[in-house]
Amino acid sequence: MPITYPKDPANIMIPYNHRVSTQCADSDDCEMQWDFGTGLSYTDFTYSDLTLSKTNITSSSDTIDVSIVVTNSGSMAGKETVMLFLIQPYRSISVPEVKQLKKFSKISLEAGTSQTVNFTLTADDWSVYQPQIGEGFKQVAEDTDYVIAIKPETDCDVYNETAAANPLCATFTLQTGDYPYGSFLA
Repeated sequence: MPITYPKDPANIMIPYNHRVSTQCADSDDCEMQWDFGTGLSYTDFTYSDLTLSKTNITSSSDTIDVSIVVTNSGSMAGKETVMLFLIQPYRSISVPEVKQLKKFSKISLEAGTSQTVNFTLTADDWSVYQPQIGEGFKQVAEDTDYVIAIKPETDCDVYNETAAANPLCATFTLQTGDYPYGSFLA
């Protein structure tokens, strides 16, 4: 789905990248019927072997290659949209989104076959625009941890340090040492 669809029609359409509490008001439930990106298929797909080419970024010109193996574990051929989301748990210059869709790829797989899907992330993917009025329209990449999540329903539980590791989540650190909170991009 291209939107997050609420379970109750009285609730407003909530953007997929904003934090959703299960408590909209004192007594109202705010659960979603379908999250952004969910869909139906006549077959099943499993994801495995999430790999990052590097976990420490020291320059705004660095890139990260991300790969994930997708297997059609069902009994018939099917198409799957593989989605890569980026999460910045903490941001000093503005409130971070819960997650942002950064890359996607549509693949076709016969039953029982697998394919490695590759994405490349650049500074454009992990940077945001300076939110303060009067600062100009500058992109800034904050020195902090970022989390990559595959699939829209993947819960990386980034605010719980004791949570079990999710195999569809991976973390990288941006540490340029530039500017008070990261580097401005050209």
